[in-house]
Amino acid sequence: MPLGTRAKPQTPGHKSHSKRPYIRPCDACAFKRVRCDAEFKLDRRCTNCLVNGIECTNNRVKQRSGPRKIHNKTKEAIKSLLEGSGAFSNLRLATTTHNLGGIINPATCEKSSISLSEIRPYLTIYKSRYYALWPVLSADDCLNILNESSVHINDSAFFILNANNASLYALSCALCAVIARHTTFWSQEEFDTMAHLGLKSCPPPETYVREAERAIYMFELDGMLTEDQVLTNFFLHIYFSSLDEDNLQELVYLRQAISCAQMLHLRDNEVLGESPKDTSHRFKKIYYLLLITERYVSFKKQLPVILEPTMPLPSLEDDEAPDLLPGFIELAQVFSVPDCAFFNKYSLRGTTAAFDPFSENFDLMFKNEWIQDVQTKLSRSVVQVRNQSQKVNILISRTWLQSIAWLMAKDRLLLTPTSDQSNFFDPRYPIHIAKDFLIQTKDLPYEAFETNGSGVIVKLSEVANALQTFIRLAPGSPETALALDELAYIHGIIMQQNSNSSLEPLIHPITETLESRRFNFYRNGCDVSYPKIESADYEENENDHTPEIIASMPENLILTPLLGEFEFPK
Repeated sequence: MPLGTRAKPQTPGHKSHSKRPYIRPCDACAFKRVRCDAEFKLDRRCTNCLVNGIECTNNRVKQRSGPRKIHNKTKEAIKSLLEGSGAFSNLRLATTTHNLGGIINPATCEKSSISLSEIRPYLTIYKSRYYALWPVLSADDCLNILNESSVHINDSAFFILNANNASLYALSCALCAVIARHTTFWSQEEFDTMAHLGLKSCPPPETYVREAERAIYMFELDGMLTEDQVLTNFFLHIYFSSLDEDNLQELVYLRQAISCAQMLHLRDNEVLGESPKDTSHRFKKIYYLLLITERYVSFKKQLPVILEPTMPLPSLEDDEAPDLLPGFIELAQVFSVPDCAFFNKYSLRGTTAAFDPFSENFDLMFKNEWIQDVQTKLSRSVVQVRNQSQKVNILISRTWLQSIAWLMAKDRLLLTPTSDQSNFFDPRYPIHIAKDFLIQTKDLPYEAFETNGSGVIVKLSEVANALQTFIRLAPGSPETALALDELAYIHGIIMQQNSNSSLEPLIHPITETLESRRFNFYRNGCDVSYPKIESADYEENENDHTPEIIASMPENLILTPLLGEFEFPK
């Protein structure tokens, strides 16, 4: 045991959830507000002072903090807390999977830095606008529990944090950080429609994140296995993934959420059978939310996939919003079509496993059937949801996965020209799926795309990548003009989104292709780094890099009837 610490008495069979003991820092660490380990060192010189080559002293005099006179409201609140009356007598946490129990100990309480009035606006927005994307938390139940555990100090409702409510408080702060971050992408008109909720008086997203992390550290929530902690890690992942620069925190929080969910046995049917019906339903939604997120991040960050769709999908009759859940179920079905090998093909590039469907140990017929099975299941999915944000998410995700599967077939020399553009192995298949996507989304508003965040850019850039691949494969094809038109329209959708600097490498190749079109690049020549598809003997033409003179396109491109109503960017 380190010097300067003493073991606290603990009731047998009961885990202590008290916050860490206070350790007085040295003068330098106290001034810089960093953690000090002087009490753990034999020479009483902390690591920070040792590294910086300064003297480690402890000469400051502790001064009295706070007002000289306690307000009457504060005195009444403290009295109520010490007597165990009022809001705390009936407080219980309904969102954890096991009873945290215990009597509230005033010595382990901590006042929150964020008031209820700063949490309520963003939970209200989550319920009305973002619940369709993450249908895993009841905003009304959350607000009711937080309201019961609040204490009014100087006309503001704060929370006296303890082991029973700290988990829900951290989850609320993490969710508020995500919603606050999303509001920064809103137009002024959108923001004004929600201004009556008091958004202008709310702190910035970073404040909510710091408060969530403070509650996790203060009460050691990262060592507790609860649904609240799974969702807290998930929403912190969503927040950090929306920042302008790449960071490891988004991946760490996602892995923590998945690991915590697995340790809660969310995949174990026996556990689900023993759980109440409403708890089992929530388990399923959380599990498939993590599965969808992990598979998207796997492609974006090249990480291996862990979760498999082994759990039954949630049912409509058990949900509080049965009109929104069908969209979430359809999205889960779309992401459940490919297996782990489909995503690991991209995340584990450069490795060849003996049972990898794309390794040389499997014959061409197996590869063909494997991709065809994925494409067939994706093409059969029918989008029948009313919520516009959910519809955009499902359509983009389906087209994105279809594009990835086609690119896999192209990389493995499985493409063969046919008379049917909708054939999964036809070089023109990207035109078919892009046209289908554009037709189904042409009447949807901008807000339906904006709600889905940066995933719109990542997924559409891969759809554009498939179109660009076809253009380079067959620059002289009659369908090249249509492919360029579709590419221009997709580029217009992408440019409307609020992208960050980390996504610019995805957008730049699309812009270059469209600029090449402006300078008649695709009329007078072709990219010799790609083969030109003219016959069914695809593998033979794959090695043919001889540049050819391509017939020039008409000066005034005439759009097809299906795309004629679109307003393509100039």
